[in-house]
Amino acid sequence: MERIRKIVIQGREILAIDYSGLKEPGMINLAIEVKRLLLHDADEKLINSFHNVFVTPGYVRYMERESEEIKHLIKRNTLVGLNLPKMMILKGFNLLMNTDFRAFATEKEAIEYLIGEPLSDDVAPIFM
Repeated sequence: MERIRKIVIQGREILAIDYSGLKEPGMINLAIEVKRLLLHDADEKLINSFHNVFVTPGYVRYMERESEEIKHLIKRNTLVGLNLPKMMILKGFNLLMNTDFRAFATEKEAIEYLIGEPLSDDVAPIFM
């Protein structure tokens, strides 16, 4: 399974990033790959899956250090699969880093926010 994919929905490109099931080293390695990709070929819209992961202090510290360089490249960033503790971490991250990354209960809601309009058709799940 590819953890980073470019998808096109209703003519708009979205970068899908799947952190699902990863442990801290895997999450940091994936974040390194995403940063490298964004610096090379900026994608403005991102959807991230955080299903079945534990967001560790080490991962959060890494993201705090490394996201400053790329946050201006991201127009909209959405996250799915967040429980209450992960939502609190996101809220703190947004306050600390002056970002507006948003959590959504469903992929559909996240996609509609990213593309700025309702989905015209049923879209297959991005993350399995």
